[in-house]
Order: sequence, then structure tokens, then C-alpha cells
Amino acid sequence: MTQARVLKIEKGDTITLPADFIEKIGHQYGLTILIMKDGNVKMYPVDSSRVMYLKLVIDKLSKSFLEELTMVFMEVGLEDILFTSGICQAADQCYYECYFTPQQLNVEVGAFNQRLNKITGVKQVMLQDVPT
Repeated sequence: MTQARVLKIEKGDTITLPADFIEKIGHQYGLTILIMKDGNVKMYPVDSSRVMYLKLVIDKLSKSFLEELTMVFMEVGLEDILFTSGICQAADQCYYECYFTPQQLNVEVGAFNQRLNKITGVKQVMLQDVPT
């Protein structure tokens, strides 16, 4: 079910994994996310170097927020979210964030952004490429 190795952590932009890990992963790229609250790092294998980050700043969280967000995702063809922190509250702000591959979208990124801005309670939409 699992396979483990202790690896040395060094500064840089390349992650080197053992050959047997690479063979089992079967993808050329990996989205690597540092989860700030616990310092854990997660990696999600992806087929492309292009991954997008979406952050919604929510002014007032409505009961329909998740329903509306799900409907928007369905409308634009976004079915596979690589990672989401879900809805998080920090101080007096509320956020939703996720990562996804834009190849699955059936609309341009700009149209997706406009649609997200129409969700009840959304104050700001941040939609950007994750650096490689």
C-alpha cells in the first residue's frame, strides 16, 4: 500500500526521487504543496508543467456558496481538483483555495474568472499559474 524512504532536503528547484518511486509515479511532473499550518509537503503527479492556483476571498460565506462553486466547476469542465484546502478562516477573512490543471477547462481562463466573480459572497478571485 505504501512505500517510504527518508530523503535529504536541500535548497533548490529540483526534487530528486529514487528510481523505483519515479517508475511507480508514471508522470513527468509533480505539483508540490507546502501546507503552512503543519509544515507537511504533499506531491501530486501531473502530466503537464502547467498547474493553476485558485484562491477565492469570501466576504460573507453564504449557505449556497459550495453549491454555486460546484455548479461553476461543472459548467467549465473542472472535474479533477488536485488539492483543496477547502474553506478556511484566518482572522476575520474567509478563503477557498485549490489547485488544478487548466487543460480540462472548456472555457478560457478569463471567462472562468468572470464566472467565479459572480458567486454569492466572493469578494476577490485570484487565479494564477503555479511557478515551475
